[in-house]
Amino acid sequence: MNSPDLEAQATPRIKDALNAAIRRTGNEEFAKISGTETSTLDRILQSEGEFVPIAIITLACQVNRSYGDPELARSSISECLKGAILRLPHQGNDEETTTPADSSTQRSRRAQFFKVGNRAGLYDPTALRIIGFSVNLFTFLVLGYFLGGIVLGPLFGFGSCVGVVATSPWIAPCAGSGIGLVFGSVIGLGYTYYYFVKKL
Repeated sequence: MNSPDLEAQATPRIKDALNAAIRRTGNEEFAKISGTETSTLDRILQSEGEFVPIAIITLACQVNRSYGDPELARSSISECLKGAILRLPHQGNDEETTTPADSSTQRSRRAQFFKVGNRAGLYDPTALRIIGFSVNLFTFLVLGYFLGGIVLGPLFGFGSCVGVVATSPWIAPCAGSGIGLVFGSVIGLGYTYYYFVKKL
């Protein structure tokens, strides 16, 4: 069985952080990603002496931080919890006790929420991997073209050539360059198989 999450008494700081996060995400959405009922959130914000699971306070601070909230008491968990009374929850709490399956569902909802938020950043890791793969594939073809003209051509009994000239059209392929392109393509196919079948 999972150890129960600590709870903190809802101080004005904690209520302020929760209010800010709820305003930013919407009451229903915050309730969904935190795995809480909207009525429970309303009770926490309106009553005195209510206790809130630390996980919900942490989520509220993460939401506020992801929206660039400059107030540390709303975006830093340590600042938000200053002066709060902490306790272990009672096993008999009605809405607060959840099964391990419910807890994993809540965690996956939170992870999904922040994954979507992070995609708004400056780069997409998947796009960068595809660009890197394409650059490597192009490099194999270019190296095959030049090395084929210089090295492979003479090996197969053809004349050696660089494959480029100083005037337009600047490309002067020879038989070795063609052989090199074939070898580069074969290597590119092997690299594609390794990248998409073995590596991923």
